[in-house]
Amino acid sequence: MRFKQFSSFCFLLFFSGSFLAFGQKSNSIDTLLNRALALAPQHSALMGQFSAEVITKEKGRFNQVLGLAKNRLKKNEGIQEGQWYGNQTHAKVYVKSLNQMIHEIIDVKGFQKKYPRPTLFFWPDFYQDFIGTNCVSPLNFHGRDYYTYVYKGDTLVSGHKGYQFEVRPISTGDRLFTGKLTLSNTGWIIRWEAQVESDALLYHMDLQHQWVNQAWLPKSAYFSLAGGLMGNYGEFILQEEVQQTPQIWKAEAGFQVPNQSQERLNIAEIGFDEVFATQLLGNFHQSLLRKWKSRPQSGLITMDSVRYLKREEIKHNTDEDRFFQGSLTSELLETSIDTLRKSPFSLNQLFFSKSFYYGPRQKDFYPFEIYYKSPVFDSNFNTVEGFVANAGLVFRKRWARYRFLEAEFLGRRSFGLNRNTGYIKLKYKTDSFDISIAQGDFVQQLNPDNSISPEMNSLSTLLLKNNQMKIYRKEFWNLALIKRFSSKFFLKTSLEWSRRSQMDNTTDYFWFNYLNRKFTSNNPQNAEYTQEGFQTHQAFISQLTLGFRPFLTQYYRNHIRESEWGSSPLILVKYRAGWNGVAESSAPFNMVELSYLQNMALSPWIKTGFIINVGTFLGNAPTNFIDFKHYNGTMNLVQAGEMLASHRLVGYYQNFTSGANQRLNVNHYAYSTAGTYIEGLSLFQFSNLWLKPLLGMKKSYVKELLIANTVYINNQKLLYSEVGYGMDGLLKIFRLEAIASFINGQFNYVGLRLNLNSRIRIGNIPD
Repeated sequence: MRFKQFSSFCFLLFFSGSFLAFGQKSNSIDTLLNRALALAPQHSALMGQFSAEVITKEKGRFNQVLGLAKNRLKKNEGIQEGQWYGNQTHAKVYVKSLNQMIHEIIDVKGFQKKYPRPTLFFWPDFYQDFIGTNCVSPLNFHGRDYYTYVYKGDTLVSGHKGYQFEVRPISTGDRLFTGKLTLSNTGWIIRWEAQVESDALLYHMDLQHQWVNQAWLPKSAYFSLAGGLMGNYGEFILQEEVQQTPQIWKAEAGFQVPNQSQERLNIAEIGFDEVFATQLLGNFHQSLLRKWKSRPQSGLITMDSVRYLKREEIKHNTDEDRFFQGSLTSELLETSIDTLRKSPFSLNQLFFSKSFYYGPRQKDFYPFEIYYKSPVFDSNFNTVEGFVANAGLVFRKRWARYRFLEAEFLGRRSFGLNRNTGYIKLKYKTDSFDISIAQGDFVQQLNPDNSISPEMNSLSTLLLKNNQMKIYRKEFWNLALIKRFSSKFFLKTSLEWSRRSQMDNTTDYFWFNYLNRKFTSNNPQNAEYTQEGFQTHQAFISQLTLGFRPFLTQYYRNHIRESEWGSSPLILVKYRAGWNGVAESSAPFNMVELSYLQNMALSPWIKTGFIINVGTFLGNAPTNFIDFKHYNGTMNLVQAGEMLASHRLVGYYQNFTSGANQRLNVNHYAYSTAGTYIEGLSLFQFSNLWLKPLLGMKKSYVKELLIANTVYINNQKLLYSEVGYGMDGLLKIFRLEAIASFINGQFNYVGLRLNLNSRIRIGNIPD
């Protein structure tokens, strides 16, 4: 009996000791996590003041390209499906902080790239609460609100004890990481293996550190990302290896904001360059930098300075490293990226628009170019001209890729009117300055700033008997100028004389007799402008637009000043005037408009955008409907543009709404006004809101939208409002919206709208 009691006592003693040890261990692990979260800002500040030699390798490829584009990509850009394209950079890197570095380039080797550029070293700072564009760090000060940390055991790394944690999001969604985090006993990151979904891209990463000078500094990194758009899928891989133990390096006294810096001012032009595929591959790399290089909480301006240790000729296709190898065939090896490839002339080239280059090749341009605009894909139908085809030739003399003198000749054939028209334009442009003069006899939409797509209007007219595009004849001279003084301030101005003539419907041709509709007049009217059409007259009109971004923040890359476009609102001031009596003009008016545009991220999962326009006409109202303020631009049957461009249901989309035959009198210009107006457009984009979790789409790239728009028209005493819900990224291609409209507070109707997928853009970049 005593033996049994003694055994029970020993068991209880052992169990309580084990429980106590477990509790102590659990407490110590919890303390370690708390220490890591609390000391993260200090560790962030210590990640700098070192130098090292680094080998950086990058490669990208298209795993899937839509069938029609495959041959064209190979012929025009040297890009073939399944082929890796990349380069290797050997550099000495001097790190002041993780976003302030000097890159001393030793050599660059290209793989299937004709003109490789050096890949700059970077290292994300996971000691910040948020990484890059608001991805939540596992070392966020409030990390326990976002993640669960499960202790998996300890390990030994270079003689140092590490503690491994499995990190998982508390709620499923993008911008939250899943991975394995290894910490030192003082809260430093030893290794971080993780993945995250963000903005329709899947990122994988493996960051390994080494103990140097009382800090865990970079040793090796591996990044991969993959994503697709409209049936085209690609991937990008970046590998970085520190070749030696980092050395202590104190930042040079001159390592400050560059005194002589240049700005990239033609951002829209660069971003929408004709070279689509090459741009897309390059954007994968830029996406890495945008996501992980910026340190918004550090308060430090991002700077990357580049210099060459020795200017040797860049080598091509010399690296046999397995990193670059794939399933290569002799046919694949013949391809290499070259955005200015030449091919012998053949008649089938006239089927597509095409550039022909002449003169000695420079790195990224030829000095002479002839661009042919094919009529095959620039043809449409409208009820005024019938079937129409446009064709043109553009002659360019270049001194740099975006500095050239251009002469454009465009002809338009209206088969219904049996009429030939066209225009001639002469243009000189640089990165910061554009000036053009044009003369011609052409057609013009009533709203030239936000015009309706002629191609989409053709489909709407032929299939749905809904001819929303309204045009008039314009014989004109035009002088236009754009001056970008800086990323914060720009100016646009134009002067135009024209003879404007009414045009009427000449055909009722259609393919489907949809709802037995009648085509509407080409000369719209509304409550403010009750007459149909106008007399032929002459007009002399000037327009001045000033744009200002008061709070824009910038960073520097090799003495090039780049901008964080989402850091500041864009304020626009527009003055448009018709000058009575000047050059026999009979179109007097004065219109002023103030606009406020702001896109921002409210949290890692919520983006929003606002546009507010306030305007009025000074003095007498314009006498011609053409000169009214018109709304609802960029109206396409399937819209692919900026989601904040317009109201949803006014006019053009009536054919998509229930009971469309009840609203045939509502047109694109129903709310056009010659008086005071106030307009507000807003959109909120959510990673997870209501329907997405319920429909089991948490892991998909679908975003949910809330929409609220309104406009007040003083002359009509009318308040038009819209509220709606949408899902963006269905099948990664489509956006579907359901919108309810109200007139003076009274419910009007609910409509549906189908669009191509387009993510809300952070920051507004003007042309």
